[in-house]
Amino acid sequence: MMASKIKIDIVSDLVCPWCYIGQKRLNDALKQGNYEAEITWKPFQLHPELQKEGMDKNKFLTQKFGERGANMFNQIKDVADSESLAMNPESITNIPNTINIHRLMWFAKQKGKDLSLAVKLFEAYFAAGKDFSNNQTLVQLGEECGLDKLELEQFLASDVAKEEVLAEEAMYRNAGINAVPTFIINDKYMIQGAQPPAAFLEAFEQLEIKKESNEFQCTGDDC
Repeated sequence: MMASKIKIDIVSDLVCPWCYIGQKRLNDALKQGNYEAEITWKPFQLHPELQKEGMDKNKFLTQKFGERGANMFNQIKDVADSESLAMNPESITNIPNTINIHRLMWFAKQKGKDLSLAVKLFEAYFAAGKDFSNNQTLVQLGEECGLDKLELEQFLASDVAKEEVLAEEAMYRNAGINAVPTFIINDKYMIQGAQPPAAFLEAFEQLEIKKESNEFQCTGDDC
């Protein structure tokens, strides 16, 4: 069966554990259904109020979630383990402000490296506990994806693309998106949360049905 290419925008914060799990489930669905996808990562800050240096993980979780916060990452680890995703909560010490991560993704997209960078960032944070409040950490990860070190250093030291990232994030918030991950499929269908592969496959199948229906009915010059 010939693969069908689908446009998918992923509204995400790359330090969100459910985004880490959700992208894995999306990829599983694409493989199961033999689909190809044009994937674009879109910015969303879960904690824009945090200072540039971020906050101690345990302090943050306790302040935000109370007593249940202390065990939250361990519970999510059980889900990650079931998806064969590396997650080491004990290695994560900092919850960062993510504006520079989204700016870095913007930069990587201009170079065609955003998809590989997203995977690299997820693994670096959740498996290795890298400190994303440190620009040199981001430079190193970008360099490992084939980006130029000097360009990365100059870019992250500036405010280039900050307004673009904030404007795009505001657009999604104004559209009613207030949780991540949110998957926007072919600009028409929305799936929120780290849904199982079956949920994505059902959406893809509906798109195929609609496509076939449109092809059957479409006879004009603009088809």
